[in-house]
Amino acid sequence: MGLVGPAPRRSPRLQLVVGDVVALAVAWTPPLFGASGAWPTRVVCAVAAATVTLVVLRQMGLYRSHVCAHVVSAANRAVVAAAAGAAVFAAAASLVGAAALDPALEGAAASVLMLLVVRFRFDHWLRAHRSAGAFQRTVILVGTNDDAESLWAVLNHEPQLGYRIGAMVGERVRDAPWAHLPSSSATGDLPALADRVGASGVIVVVSALRPRTREAVVAAALAAGLHVQLWAGLGGVASRRVRPAPVSGIPVFYVEPQRVRRWQLLVKRAIDVAFAVVILLVTAPLVAVAAVLIRREDGGPVLYRSGRVGRDGEPIDVLKLRTMVPNASELLTEVAALNERIGGPLFKASDDPRVTRIGRVIRGMSMDELPQLWNVLAGTMSLVGPRPALPSEVEHFDAELRRRHAMRPGITGLWQIEARDNPSFNAYRRLDLAYVDNWSLKLDFAILASTVHEVVAGSFRTALKPFRRPRRAEPAPRPPAEPVPQARSG
Repeated sequence: MGLVGPAPRRSPRLQLVVGDVVALAVAWTPPLFGASGAWPTRVVCAVAAATVTLVVLRQMGLYRSHVCAHVVSAANRAVVAAAAGAAVFAAAASLVGAAALDPALEGAAASVLMLLVVRFRFDHWLRAHRSAGAFQRTVILVGTNDDAESLWAVLNHEPQLGYRIGAMVGERVRDAPWAHLPSSSATGDLPALADRVGASGVIVVVSALRPRTREAVVAAALAAGLHVQLWAGLGGVASRRVRPAPVSGIPVFYVEPQRVRRWQLLVKRAIDVAFAVVILLVTAPLVAVAAVLIRREDGGPVLYRSGRVGRDGEPIDVLKLRTMVPNASELLTEVAALNERIGGPLFKASDDPRVTRIGRVIRGMSMDELPQLWNVLAGTMSLVGPRPALPSEVEHFDAELRRRHAMRPGITGLWQIEARDNPSFNAYRRLDLAYVDNWSLKLDFAILASTVHEVVAGSFRTALKPFRRPRRAEPAPRPPAEPVPQARSG
């Protein structure tokens, strides 16, 4: 109950369980060949190890959405589960006189690696389905103040997060974006309203309710069997910076200050230079082939120089392999009606007629931005950061959004991996500011890892496209085009 949208063949939990089973089967196959003893005995030991790993995964909550959402916590628990499986393998192998330690260590290491790969892939699978409207959890939003409107904008414009607001509880607000939803001004109506809309949980906007009202709402929701989440209005603070710091049993949270050390920035720059050099050398043959094909298609230039806004608002020239017709900028007004972006100055059209035939292939393989590695070497860009915006776009940015220029623009960034295909300007705004306000080297590595996954997956899809049977895709639901609040980061 509480899940809406088209129903794919497998539920998320079943999909994850099947993935883990396959991962452990692959992980424990090499140790079978490296262990001594009879073949059936080794198989039994490996099956026992894999089974115990799955049991521990379940007992540690790794098939629950609120646990899977915390990547670091999930990874740590996966390590514990793999260690438990290795201990069982070693114990069972020792009992029958077979080699135990080395195969157990190999199996544990392979299990951790495969489990993390499966869960990384699962996260992308789930986000893709949620963006299409599947696996949305229906919740009731309790509270109707400015913080509630900020949260509404995030959940309503970013379906990949997996939430669908089914109803509202709180004081009525004139011209509120949720005016079309079922609502009640009486918190006592919460259980009945949840039954009416099929909600499985509530999100309480802390700042919108008086203390006693909050306590009553939480108690009523829990008594009705609903999941309860509290929104504190800290839209610009990453969850990793918030930790429990209870005072006499009262749930108080401490917000870690964001400190950026000079050595961290030097490491970031060193990573930029090292990776840029390696990637340029490795991809040079591909870029050369692409350049020849671009030139042969229409005789136009291979590179496209685009004027963008860089760090501290300085103008920069960004290089790209040309994927559009030479006079693409002159035709912009003719394709303006195809714009899929909502609520802001950005432009994107999935079927942009200005894109050339070879340009579609280059874009599908994410090769068009490889020349920007020269921008990285020149110091005008970084591997990771907010995407460089056009001057015409920046003209529409308010002072808060212009804080994104405090860092070098990047070839990839948080918005690209979290919501690149999301048409909402609110997602672009929120994620760019979240990156600037919560930057860390760990975050950069996570973004780079996800980008590699997307590039590889996109390249495979592009390579296999000629062999696929065309099918009619259902358009993803588009959020209402209500104005996006410009004075808050969400």
